[in-house]
Amino acid sequence: MLRRLLVILGYIGLTALVVAATVLLVAYGQGYAYNFKTGRLIRTALVMIESNPSGVLVTKDGKATGKRTSYRSSFESGSYTFSLSKDGYYPWSKQLAVQWPLVTLAQYVILVPRHPATATLDTRSQIVLQSMSKDHRHLAYVTGGVDPAVYTLDLGGGKPVKAYTPRAATPVQGAETVTGLTWSDDASHLLVVSQDTTGQVHRLMAADGSGAVNLTQQYGFTLTGLTFSDANWRQLYWISADGLRRLDVGSQAVSAVLATNVSQFQVVSGRVLYVQTAELGRTLWSIDSSGRKQELIQALPDSDTYAMDYTNYRGTDELAVVPSKTHVGTLYTDIYGSNPASRVIARDVDNASFSPDGHLLTFWAAGTILTYDLERSALLNNVTSYTFNGAQDVRSLTWFDNFHVLENQGGHLIWREFDGTNTVDLGLLTGSFPAYSTSDNRSVIALMPDGPSVRVQQLTIKP
Repeated sequence: MLRRLLVILGYIGLTALVVAATVLLVAYGQGYAYNFKTGRLIRTALVMIESNPSGVLVTKDGKATGKRTSYRSSFESGSYTFSLSKDGYYPWSKQLAVQWPLVTLAQYVILVPRHPATATLDTRSQIVLQSMSKDHRHLAYVTGGVDPAVYTLDLGGGKPVKAYTPRAATPVQGAETVTGLTWSDDASHLLVVSQDTTGQVHRLMAADGSGAVNLTQQYGFTLTGLTFSDANWRQLYWISADGLRRLDVGSQAVSAVLATNVSQFQVVSGRVLYVQTAELGRTLWSIDSSGRKQELIQALPDSDTYAMDYTNYRGTDELAVVPSKTHVGTLYTDIYGSNPASRVIARDVDNASFSPDGHLLTFWAAGTILTYDLERSALLNNVTSYTFNGAQDVRSLTWFDNFHVLENQGGHLIWREFDGTNTVDLGLLTGSFPAYSTSDNRSVIALMPDGPSVRVQQLTIKP
């Protein structure tokens, strides 16, 4: 009898142990933990930190954790300051807001070398224009001075190629000056715009300069603002005296007027977005490759020009607009859908730029930089934005990757994270030229002064 009772009690105890373990496992899976210092059950959230280079010791709130990146640990909701440091690199530090049930990710950390490996890709006495291809594999630039020319450079290797030489001055005609340079989306062709005593000239040529065609002469139009289609380098758009038109180099044809009263346009994602002036004000329209039109914004704020950038983030079309007259940055969401919405994000700005993956959006001007986080704003159902400290004399801003920006600030190349933290001065830049990332997001391409000359310089950030 006693033996049977002991067996029954054993089964009951084992069952209770299994139930308790299950409850503890479920609680742990839902973020619960027991705080032995306070003697209470708390809910924790996960923090994950990845870095390049990896294997770097992590400090939390000034105390060593004894752990290295890749770092994973759970904490009670609150703000914590995490720091990383490694010999030969600038230190990294950031206050991270931990909030259950969100996972706090800092998987974008790049420790910038104090002395990045550099390579000089070219040196010229003067560079007056530059253009980076969409894939960040090709650079084109225009030299001035005694040897004016258009050069192209394959950033994967190789030497600069002289693609075009503008006509020198003659006794009866002034010199030709290159004023514009644009890559086709596939980086196969260049559009070179120049000015001489006869007016403006648009030339289309292959990346190496071969097959050059004087489009202005061939088609007989003033092609001011001529722009490549993003889907086909043979198709280009411009605003003629009659309205928006398309030039088809393949069939050597010019379209009928696609839209009238157009003040500006840009080609994005297979469509042309254009601003049209109507009796009641300015509206934004879209026209696709088949000619189908759609009104996107019925009433744009009145302005002579608009800075615009477009992305599609997680299946939703997003358009950022900044009127030059009001300097107010607005985000228009689901512009092609049935439920469009708009939200004012920034003021006193002039430009807008989405990160490559579209989840971050910067609005900026000479003295202001603000980043809006589309993903976190949607998760928290609240506006999440970051204002950069110390922004002044900002001449250009480009994205290095999805989490870092490159600024030309007063002629200095400034590296920052998307929220303005972990600033590093990477050296002097020439004039107001922007810097760019390479296609592998490992290096920076920048025009840097070299005495009286200019270097096309590559700085390796991620060895």
